[in-house]
Amino acid sequence: MKTKYNIKVKFNEHWMEYTNVDFIDSLESYKKYMIEFNNKFTVSESEIKNLKTFIGHGHSMITGISGMTCGMIHEKEKRGPMLFNLKLLHATVLSDQLKHILNGDKLVINKNGGYFAITNNQEYEVVKIDGDNYIEKDIKVKRWFGGKHYYAKVGNVDVIDDYGNVKWKTEKRARESAVKFINELNTN
Repeated sequence: MKTKYNIKVKFNEHWMEYTNVDFIDSLESYKKYMIEFNNKFTVSESEIKNLKTFIGHGHSMITGISGMTCGMIHEKEKRGPMLFNLKLLHATVLSDQLKHILNGDKLVINKNGGYFAITNNQEYEVVKIDGDNYIEKDIKVKRWFGGKHYYAKVGNVDVIDDYGNVKWKTEKRARESAVKFINELNTN
């Protein structure tokens, strides 16, 4: 579901307002956030060695940042260490977010991935901005020119099936996976 929130949080007697943000209040809502907005975390060794990986093919924030940076580095041996450090930074962010959730804190995440935690002793107000459920019209199935596989998106979200696949051999299978994925995204 494309639900966003407007949130007011009290910091040292002052109220700060945040609009159109994600509000994470449980492991389940964090899982949905991760699926919807950050849905590919790994880059394989073979992808590191292939410059094509980093040209217009990022599936998440980490591969997007990696793409921007690694795409400029043509010497394969220099990509690995830099990518490792980017992945380490990403893991640090995810670890910190998860730590806050497990401590019972809430997360406020903006559209660029910036976030902060609302601790249990902070005052806050949440206003849900109801978004529409994803529907089959939101599905886009594409194949790259000359490509062998089909890729599916629901809105701007890359479809990933239960086995971690992001590409399929047939358009029909890609669409079927997208329909199933919609059901996951729309479940509260």
